[in-house]
Amino acid sequence: MEAESTINKRYITTISEPIRHALDDTLELGDTVRWVISDGELSPEIVHEEYGAFEGAEPFDWSAWESNAAAESAWSE
Repeated sequence: MEAESTINKRYITTISEPIRHALDDTLELGDTVRWVISDGELSPEIVHEEYGAFEGAEPFDWSAWESNAAAESAWSE
């Protein structure tokens, strides 16, 4: 499949409709397009945003880090 899009004065472009429809099951809001140049060829890659990466993380206890000694002892453990 081939499609075209225009780069505007701010160097912004849009993923054209035929490409969006062809990748409908792949593209999600928040995804990023990574531009890769290899051997003079440009290849865009879709990088998916991963939501919930820290869902099971415990809240950080700032009171334990109020002194430099606490921070230094954590690094030495």
